[in-house]
Order: sequence, then C-alpha cells, then structure tokens
Amino acid sequence: MEFDEACERDTLIPSHVLPYLKNLEELNVHGCKSAKLIFDIDESEMMTYGIVFRLKKLILKNLLNLKCVWKETPRGIVSFPNLNIVIVHGCEGLVTLFPSSLARNLKKLETLLISGCEKLVEIAGKEDGMETTIMFEFPCLSYLKLVNMPLLSCFYPGKHHLECPLLEILFVANCPKLKLFTSATEAATEAATEAPISLLQHPMFSIEILVRRHKHFDLFFF
Repeated sequence: MEFDEACERDTLIPSHVLPYLKNLEELNVHGCKSAKLIFDIDESEMMTYGIVFRLKKLILKNLLNLKCVWKETPRGIVSFPNLNIVIVHGCEGLVTLFPSSLARNLKKLETLLISGCEKLVEIAGKEDGMETTIMFEFPCLSYLKLVNMPLLSCFYPGKHHLECPLLEILFVANCPKLKLFTSATEAATEAATEAPISLLQHPMFSIEILVRRHKHFDLFFF
C-alpha cells in the first residue's frame, strides 16, 4: 500500500480500518504534507484487541507534519512482530518512533534506518507503568543507521538493556547528543551515584559486549 503527496488526510489508517489490513505486508508513505498520524489505534474499538499484523516493510519519507506513527495505546492491543525493514526519513516533527511495548516485540527486524528527523529524541518511547529496567532484544537486526538527528539522545529514556547479537553495520552521523557506548567501569560508576533515571544519558551499547560478540563488525561514526 502506498500514500503519496495526493493524500490529504491527517490520519492515514483509522482505527476502524486496521482490522481489514492485518495481512498488509508493505506500507510506503511519502510526501504527505497533511499526515500527522499513521496508525490510529483506538482502545475503544474492541475489534482491534489482540490483532497480529503481517506488516514486513514500513517506509516513511518526507512527512513534515507527522507527529506519531502509532497512537499511544494500552499494551497488547495490537502487535507488528513481522516487521523486517523500517526506513524513516525527513519526518521533522516526529519525537518518538516506537511505543516501547511494540519495540519489545520486533523479533524479526533486520534493518532500521532513521535520518533527517530533527525533533526525534528517542527511538522507543516510555509508557505509563514501565518504571523497571526493561529488555529490548533484536535477534535479527544486522543494519542500524542513524543520521542527522540533533536531538536524539537515547534508544529509550529509562533503564534498559539493548541486545543486537547479529549487528554487523552501525552507521551514526550528526547525532551529537547520542551516547553510543559505555564500558563496564562507567556503568559501575553510574550505578554508584544513584542518580535519578531522568538525569542519566543511557548509552546504547556496551563496548565490551560488542567487541566480544562481533568479529566482523563495521562501525561508522561521524
């Protein structure tokens, strides 16, 4: 399915339409100036509860007014476990890409490319009731590219662990606030300070783990 500049809707896929698109495998949205929301997931629509979508490829490009991809919803209402490729470019108003509950269920994600999203602060957003340390596991992710995002500061704004055992290419450019790596020593120092979570800048990866696991790992950092 494709939406282009001819589309003048602010919500591209309303909640009542979602159940009929559960077999959709590719969504390409580009140049829609009026688009503010991609998936409207209304918790009052009982027919959407528990739906597993087959979407494999999501491409969002040059959506200048996009505020949200997935409307914030109670955990478990829908899931997109088959997402394999996610490409987001030029979505200047986007602050968060994934709800954290959805990001924790992306076990088949292989490619994640995000660029030119000037207001993006975090990749996975924090949801109510998730105060403990959580685990994000991407067992298939091999290519991660983050480019030209001046406000991006973390993967997730709370205590968490990020596991990408098959990561082969990590490309990061012009993301000055993003702390990519931490060491065991730094982690121990941060824990000893007992600083509030909101005041800590959470690195994405442990440098020791990356070096130990990845013999053929390519890092591009500018």
